[in-house]
Amino acid sequence: MVKPKLLSSSINLCSFVREQNERPDGTVDEKHYALKLLLRQTPGEDVTLVEKFLSYFTREIYNNGDTLWKQDTMSDSAKLLVCGQLVSMLENETGTTEPISIGNMIGESGLVQKTNRNSTVYVLKDNTVLYSLSRQAWETMKENDPKCAHLLYAIVVRYLTHRVQHVSNRIFETRCLPI
Repeated sequence: MVKPKLLSSSINLCSFVREQNERPDGTVDEKHYALKLLLRQTPGEDVTLVEKFLSYFTREIYNNGDTLWKQDTMSDSAKLLVCGQLVSMLENETGTTEPISIGNMIGESGLVQKTNRNSTVYVLKDNTVLYSLSRQAWETMKENDPKCAHLLYAIVVRYLTHRVQHVSNRIFETRCLPI
């Protein structure tokens, strides 16, 4: 894995982030934008609790060609895509790829379940910004702040529900399993 470059939280970013979160001095409140993205993942949750949850994350930046992780390696973090472009690839299958959308969290299930990665994730754009929850931060959160830990459990359940519905819809519509 390529070591990320850690930067300050107030820099010029992608144009869509800039437009929505620009300050009078031309910088962007990236943490505020990351908070908005997490609030979409945790509907109905208290903003203060989600802010506290975000405080356990660290900011990372990657460039085109970097590999976040390889399929079947141990899960050691979950990441929120704030800006940039990622793709997930099932290397042990047929090489199936899936783009990862801004605002999505990846690696959450493996982190919670302590399982290996389900896919390889590649960076497709320079200056891709992710907020990362490490295994150590996750363990600390579970022990010291179970209400915050509940948020990650809720995200995992939400994603798993979505995946099950996707497979069910695919079977119903096409009478076959998704790739």
